[in-house]
Amino acid sequence: MARKKSLDEGPDLRVLILERASELFHERGYSATSIRDLADAVGISSSTMYHHFTNKQEVLHAIVSRFMTDFVDATVPVLRDESLSPGERVRRVVRLHLELSDDRRPELLVGNPIRYALDPAQQAEGIKLQTAYHDAFHDVLAEGVAAGEFRIEDVTVTTMALLDMLNGVREWFAPAGRLTRDVIVAQYTALVERLIGR
Repeated sequence: MARKKSLDEGPDLRVLILERASELFHERGYSATSIRDLADAVGISSSTMYHHFTNKQEVLHAIVSRFMTDFVDATVPVLRDESLSPGERVRRVVRLHLELSDDRRPELLVGNPIRYALDPAQQAEGIKLQTAYHDAFHDVLAEGVAAGEFRIEDVTVTTMALLDMLNGVREWFAPAGRLTRDVIVAQYTALVERLIGR
């Protein structure tokens, strides 16, 4: 019988819990996964699980918060980098968006858990991070229009359309499928450039 992991494994155990939980939530769905399932997947007791997280909702919040914070930390500085042209910033962020979404697919949980499973304060935190990315993307498009680099009739609508398009890839892309990730990145970059009139 495998030895249960103990409390003294500290932050490493917390990270392992989040990794296994994101996989189970992704595979089974949030509602169909219990605290006992999470504890068993990590090899700990339920009491150890509760030492790290008060309940399943707190686990979900930690997964969503960690991913979105990392995503914003990676993308927003690129979108705000005035040493690069607006076009180059958009190109780099299209790649980052698609690669991060693929690399951390289990953390992109089905059904948008920010809206249906988190409490209002947790939802507000997630929405704040989403807004930071949306606003930075909007602003770089507006900057490109002002500089004459982009031809966009409505920057707000175009921002929403582009983000919907990029987010949609995670719903259908399969690494073992006909197209490689690099091909998808190249094709989506070309699509985005056509949509912004670059």
